[in-house]
Amino acid sequence: MYQTDPNPTRSGGAFCADHVERAAVTICNRCGGYACDACLRVGLDRLDYCFHCVPLTQQLAEPGTRFLAVLMDLFAPLVPLFIGAVLGGLLEKTVGAAAGTVFAMLGVLGVLGVFGYQLYLLATTGQSLGKRTLGIKVVRADGSPVDLGRLIFLRNIVPAVIGMVTCNLFSLADPLFIFSNDHRCLHDHLADTKVIKVDPPRR
Repeated sequence: MYQTDPNPTRSGGAFCADHVERAAVTICNRCGGYACDACLRVGLDRLDYCFHCVPLTQQLAEPGTRFLAVLMDLFAPLVPLFIGAVLGGLLEKTVGAAAGTVFAMLGVLGVLGVFGYQLYLLATTGQSLGKRTLGIKVVRADGSPVDLGRLIFLRNIVPAVIGMVTCNLFSLADPLFIFSNDHRCLHDHLADTKVIKVDPPRR
């Protein structure tokens, strides 16, 4: 049972509702309970919540939106490669083989640039290009930010290894779990993550 604060502008002298030995640093904007620094979670609305309540303030991403984000992430690296190949082919016929080779290499560098930007977005926002464009992001199951190691290792590498060991049976079953009540794939359960809605970036 959470304590409620008769004066929500102050939490001085109060103790955490879950860790009674720790001083409170904030008051949850949803339940009104005291929260210590270990329980404090900052919501996407930039308000303070306890770790019990912050997941309840977050809307889960729809399966269709997640699918479109995956498609965008798959095709994003192909764009610079395609442009480089087309321009390289045209210039090779009109200018020479050297020009065609240069643009083909620029296309490869563009692919590496896309992967680098993807890693940057994942590390700083928990979003890929597709997720950022469609206004969704990956967070921990309790609503807290997710670290890059968990995103890459537990959400991608481990499921890929399990898929190979199980002759792709795991890979086939994995996305089907997105239609469960919590919209979490098997790789989300492995990594203790979920995908939620956020405001798309301003253009």
